[in-house]
Amino acid sequence: MLTPLEGPSELVHGRSADPRSKKSLRVWLQLIKCAKRIEQEMSARFRTSYASSMSRFDVLAHLYEAGGKGLSTTQLATRLLASKGNITRLLDRMEEDGLIQRRPNASDRRISDIFLSPKGRKLFAGMAPAHEQWSNDVFDVLTDAEKDTLVELLVRVRTRLKRATDLAGEATAAN
Repeated sequence: MLTPLEGPSELVHGRSADPRSKKSLRVWLQLIKCAKRIEQEMSARFRTSYASSMSRFDVLAHLYEAGGKGLSTTQLATRLLASKGNITRLLDRMEEDGLIQRRPNASDRRISDIFLSPKGRKLFAGMAPAHEQWSNDVFDVLTDAEKDTLVELLVRVRTRLKRATDLAGEATAAN
């Protein structure tokens, strides 16, 4: 759970007396709505153009980035911010479809490393430029400077969340 960096606000009739709270809630709502809408749009385009999903694209992208080294299920789950169980089911389906290959890890045979298959590499090679163009379509409403600012702000928020999560983990481990 995220802990505030400053003391708790006084609540008035179940609402915070802090005027920043309303702005923070408004930012949060707009961010969530925007992220969901972008994800819906990208998912629809992947479904229509490639009979695939955003989740599959994400897996293919991470495996492509890993190169010939492959990734374990745990590494993929961490990179995708997903549970290992959900990733395992997705990987099972992708393996059945011939998009990935599982191989025993060289140093620990209890672990399987996941690699792109030739079919998966070919699919990703088509999907990646399309995804880039679709991203341009979505964000061409912003100037390059606005995009840079947006990325900078989102990284700042994500860094704060990670720091708060890390601190909470350290506190739990200490108890």
